Amino acid sequence: MVKLVIFDLDGVIVDTVDFYYTSTKKVADEMGAPFSKEDNLYFQGRSRKSLVEELSSRIGLSLTPHEVLEWGNKRNRYYQELLNDLNEEHILPGMKDLLQAIHREGIPMVLASSSSNGRRVLNQLNLEHYFVHIVDPATLEKGKPAPDIFLKAAEFVGAKEEECVAIEDGLAGLTGILATNMFSVGVGPYEYLKKANLHVEDTRQLTVELMKKKYREWTK
Repeated sequence: MVKLVIFDLDGVIVDTVDFYYTSTKKVADEMGAPFSKEDNLYFQGRSRKSLVEELSSRIGLSLTPHEVLEWGNKRNRYYQELLNDLNEEHILPGMKDLLQAIHREGIPMVLASSSSNGRRVLNQLNLEHYFVHIVDPATLEKGKPAPDIFLKAAEFVGAKEEECVAIEDGLAGLTGILATNMFSVGVGPYEYLKKANLHVEDTRQLTVELMKKKYREWTK
């Protein structure tokens, strides 16, 4: 029986992929590091620290921990500026219906996003009331692809790993789920998410009925 559904945010609930790319590309250009739209898919779900360290390593740039933090904060400022334009049109197709359906089923939902802007985004889109908890990524010892954020979500509601469904669109997040005993759902390109227990290309394909059916098959 499913006792918890864990959601990533960017690329699962809301379409902020372009925001992520634009803000990261701006920092990469200032740093002199290459960053493509394909890179953007690879980096989805990773922390700002991890992102900055990867970009700097590409050009052989050695940064102090303070400099890593400064670059990360700069990227977050650019991202927050773009969030000013966020509205309900950015909610991915079918996702509001999915949140409502899960809520009607009485299954709690937790947000497990690497972004420190998760609460702001949910508030701005009038979606926060669907979630019983938002995991604060700043409290984690390790970010995605480590499983810590998903384990914290399960711990909050007292659910066993195998009673959880976790939904991700990025390779880093999926890797974290696969390190647990949770049922994994991948939303997006198959080449990145083929190891998920359930894969859909598009958010419109994801329904409560489909998740419950595949989860039951998985538990047999």
